[in-house]
Amino acid sequence: MRPILIAALAAAALLPQPALAKGCGLTPKQVVTKFMTRFYIEKDVRGAFEAWVDPGYIQHNPMAATGRDAAIGFLEPFFKSNPGIRYEIKRVIADGNLVAVHAWGRMSESDRGMAVVDILRVKGCKVMEHWDVVQPVPEKTANSNGMF
Repeated sequence: MRPILIAALAAAALLPQPALAKGCGLTPKQVVTKFMTRFYIEKDVRGAFEAWVDPGYIQHNPMAATGRDAAIGFLEPFFKSNPGIRYEIKRVIADGNLVAVHAWGRMSESDRGMAVVDILRVKGCKVMEHWDVVQPVPEKTANSNGMF
């Protein structure tokens, strides 16, 4: 039995492993999951951005200014003035240093909400760049598949 176990371990070692973010003990997916959990779920905007986002953060959303401090300055008051806001992370998908987060955001429990996809570029243990797309969850759909 022992030779089979050794062969299985050797074969597993040959499988592709997720790349660690350079200079960081975490994969880009782990970095983004930690960042988004602290930001979206725990609603600790400042803590999340100061821990996981580079000061030179590049923002591609045309409604938001670029830079980590600009993001904190916009998002911290937004979350404070909307205490009922809720996010559920549905999936996190990584491809190299790019990570996509598919989430369901709602302003309140009764709100149908929005489907949100955030795409983040990671370098080291820091989020460097962000893109997002947002789509409202409609009352009626042409199919029964759901958005999540």
